[in-house]
Amino acid sequence: MKLRKARVILPVILLVVIVCLFIAGFELNHHRTYGHFVTYGLHVEPLNDDAYIGIPGQTKMYWARLSNYSLRSVTLPACHYMTDDLAAGWGTEYPYAVQRFDTSSETWRTVADANGEWFCRPYGLGKVETHLVSQTLSPGASVDVMEGEATGARDQFRQGDTARFVVFTKLDKSGDWNTAIPSVPFRIEDNVIRDESNPLRVKH
Repeated sequence: MKLRKARVILPVILLVVIVCLFIAGFELNHHRTYGHFVTYGLHVEPLNDDAYIGIPGQTKMYWARLSNYSLRSVTLPACHYMTDDLAAGWGTEYPYAVQRFDTSSETWRTVADANGEWFCRPYGLGKVETHLVSQTLSPGASVDVMEGEATGARDQFRQGDTARFVVFTKLDKSGDWNTAIPSVPFRIEDNVIRDESNPLRVKH
């Protein structure tokens, strides 16, 4: 009887140990790469790369990556679009907002809001054709929420400011903030030289 129980319990214990080791390895690797751990569910990572799109003092392009660290697939609103650069082909963007941390009030202020009823609308010198679609994000999968943008060139930001992206998992006329996922905060590294007579285009 004891031998029979051992044969049942030992494989279960072994499986639990393997799963725990896998999770621990994943968490340590994520912390080593990004400087923080993740929790179960959807996770938004802010990323950046060295790039210059002609804005004086601008040195970085920033974007958000949404990952599904859960055991079920998630359906998200998305926009398939063609830009004015026809050679670039079609792209996909998800509804998101950009926020700046206000140190005086210790609150997050929305700087740009690309969701709600204006999401996936065509506009001149940008998206020339758009289609609102639904995308499925499987467990363990990741997607880039948008193309890189010069977040530091937005009027409200200065070098050293703290920013974050907020990704919307549902879409209505004003955006569903209750189910939105904020990213880990990140620091604006650009020191943009501003000229009020020349509006800056933050997307290439």
